Amino acid sequence: MNSYRSRLIAVIGAAAVSLMPVTTSTADDLQKSLDVVEATNRSAERSQQKIDALSRETRIMLEEYRSLKESSEYQDAYQRELELLDASQQARIESLNREIAQARITRQRILPLMRSMVDALEQFVVLDLPFHHEDRIAAVMQLRQRLDRPDLSVSARFRLLLEGFQIEQNYSQTVEAWRGPLQREQDQLSVEFLRLGRVALYYQTLDREQSAYWDNNEQRWQPLASEYNRSLAAAMRVARSEAAPALLELPFPGRGS
Repeated sequence: MNSYRSRLIAVIGAAAVSLMPVTTSTADDLQKSLDVVEATNRSAERSQQKIDALSRETRIMLEEYRSLKESSEYQDAYQRELELLDASQQARIESLNREIAQARITRQRILPLMRSMVDALEQFVVLDLPFHHEDRIAAVMQLRQRLDRPDLSVSARFRLLLEGFQIEQNYSQTVEAWRGPLQREQDQLSVEFLRLGRVALYYQTLDREQSAYWDNNEQRWQPLASEYNRSLAAAMRVARSEAAPALLELPFPGRGS
């Protein structure tokens, strides 16, 4: 029994001795493998880190590219808008320059035209029925002076001219009676005048004894028959709104008395 145990121990010892070199070599190989795996892992980790960094850089560059592209597109669109605006402004400037040139031409033409219109208005007043004659002539002279004022624009002058014509035009649509002086030869009479638009002009003395009408063809007063004195006096009361309108018989200038 002791002999068997001794042989078994010897066998085990021999086996252990024979296995020791194998185990050491395997451990070295295993360690080397582990080292290789660890180095590979570290290399892979570093590579992954590089990949992640490159990915972040790529993403940042992509975002910058998109931002720049959008900014570039915006700049291009903005530039096109500016070009369109500039073209529109240039067209407007050219239009305004043409209007200014046309306005200068119009000014050069309209000022002489307005002066000729004042001359025509003055001639019209002179040749018209002689009612409020001095006042109307003075108004035309004042209008002429105002048209020569350099501080007034052309439109303001033209407006004044139209107002002058409108005042004269209004006389054609009104009836008026007023008291005033009348120079007859060497005498100055106080009479009452009656104006029927621009059609007829009469006067009557304050005592209602003498009446006359203005003959524009002869440019003088023509006496009326006494039978018209009452009708003329009634017509004057109507013109002064002192009596209701009524059908009155009056001689028409140029048709005799």
